[in-house]
Amino acid sequence: METWFWVLGWFLSILTMVVNGFVIFLVCSKRQLRTKTNTFIVSLAVADFGVGMLAVPSRFFCSLATECAPPSREELIVRFVRVFIVYTSGTNLVGLVLERYVAVVKPLKYLTFMKRRRVIQMVLTSWGIPFLFTLTLVSLIKLSAIDLARTFSSYLGLLVEVILCVILIFLLASMFLVVYNLNSRDRTLAKQLRFNHVVIRAKIQNTSAVKWVALITCVFLSCYGIMMRSSFLALTGHKYCNDFHYKIPLQVINSGINPIAYAFFKRDIQQECKRLLFKRRRQLTTE
Repeated sequence: METWFWVLGWFLSILTMVVNGFVIFLVCSKRQLRTKTNTFIVSLAVADFGVGMLAVPSRFFCSLATECAPPSREELIVRFVRVFIVYTSGTNLVGLVLERYVAVVKPLKYLTFMKRRRVIQMVLTSWGIPFLFTLTLVSLIKLSAIDLARTFSSYLGLLVEVILCVILIFLLASMFLVVYNLNSRDRTLAKQLRFNHVVIRAKIQNTSAVKWVALITCVFLSCYGIMMRSSFLALTGHKYCNDFHYKIPLQVINSGINPIAYAFFKRDIQQECKRLLFKRRRQLTTE
């Protein structure tokens, strides 16, 4: 494998682990940040941290140890563990977007729907579905049904990837439609009251957040589009597909930029980051 690929892969992996690790540390260490929404954010950050830790390093050490020979039973298990953590990132992202969907589209039902028990159920489901998927594949491998495990993983993997993409597109499109209608109403009201300067300032802030969410969605759909292509090629009898050089970095990038849109744009996390930054500056100035 080319040197540039491993250098880029390790850089993206370390960056992904640092960013998501910071989000996990920040939310878990600050009591005021332990909210329902931040529960989903931490769960997503843990999954994305796992992607950064496994996606490139496991393949790198595999390349050093075995030169990526035809997969044995143990190597298939490691591969399915990587699939588990990637799918977990996707299901946690959909769970987070679903929580935001309820808050934006159904705000009056949010408090009654999003109880503590419901939050725990959604987080456990986000981890449980990929876990059952991986456990089934590993069980088939233990029974020496390797060919059946490959076929089953391709069929079920393609189904999961399509479902996640369709759900995410629907939820985000619904939220963007609500935000667009609210902005249109605010602009009309502002014209009547002649307060255009206030609306312009708020519009700039909202637009930046929406652009980041749109970017995250595009990267996610690109990543899962490549995964769907790989699953489809496996179903049609192709043993290998030449997308390794851009599929793996895209997976890590997807996990690395998730906290930017879903964590650092939240007001409470922003304020806590600024508080930590100002505290650090005061310590440097007093020394």
